[in-house]
Amino acid sequence: MGLLVMMGDKTKIRKLERKDVDKMIEWGKHDEPIFYHYNFPYLSEKERDLWFKIKTKKFTKKCFAIENLNGELIGYISLRNIKFFKRESELGIVFNPDVINKGYGTDALNKFLDIYFTKEKMKTLFLKVGKFNKRAIRCYEKCGFEIINEVYEEFEEQGLSEEIKKEIVEKYKDFDLKDNKLMTTYYYMKITKEKYIIHKNNLELLITL
Repeated sequence: MGLLVMMGDKTKIRKLERKDVDKMIEWGKHDEPIFYHYNFPYLSEKERDLWFKIKTKKFTKKCFAIENLNGELIGYISLRNIKFFKRESELGIVFNPDVINKGYGTDALNKFLDIYFTKEKMKTLFLKVGKFNKRAIRCYEKCGFEIINEVYEEFEEQGLSEEIKKEIVEKYKDFDLKDNKLMTTYYYMKITKEKYIIHKNNLELLITL
């Protein structure tokens, strides 16, 4: 995907560079244990080289940096399982926890969808999100994604202490413990090019009213 720099109202999307990974290890951290796996880990220089290679050097994976308008790296968008013949892939999007709830996610994703469907001529984009992640679900729905399936399965992060697992189950209604494994519900969502065009036209109509 030959992405050029694309500007939104609050964000800029560009090709991910190796030096971006050095900035990610300086990001803030999520305090809630259900979001620990979104915290960018501290990596050695060699580990950062490998992370960058995995994200950018495979034919079926692509990764893009998200900056705010001050030029600060605030997140990244990844595509995996890219199927060029079917013109589809799976989305991943991660932000520095310090900049969440500022509208960056919706702005960046809307702009990326414009690139994905209009310039790159893709047809479908899928994603997976935890039912517990209400903030992310609102963002995806604002951008036109629809829930297509609901699956009860193992939580993505099982490397938590027994104490933290029990704390999560007691605090969050969307979690259970089964054989000492955290279980939760995930939504599978998608947006098609046709759906995106309708959504975009509706947004433009609301702006002009």
